[in-house]
Amino acid sequence: MGTNRKGTDPRTVDALIAIRETEAFLHDQLAHPDKIIRIPTMRVGYGTFPKKLCALFWNDVLCQ
Repeated sequence: MGTNRKGTDPRTVDALIAIRETEAFLHDQLAHPDKIIRIPTMRVGYGTFPKKLCALFWNDVLCQ
């Protein structure tokens, strides 16, 4: 990653960093589909998720 040159808007630098990080994340996920965490979905107004499913999902997301 380069340094912020004189006259370069820091927001532009931050945006480029975010884009590179996103590219790296997507590249990794596409290369390793077994690591993808599926987000459970349910149609609005048609029930709720069991508490165990919620705990399992958030444990996977937050404790990687």
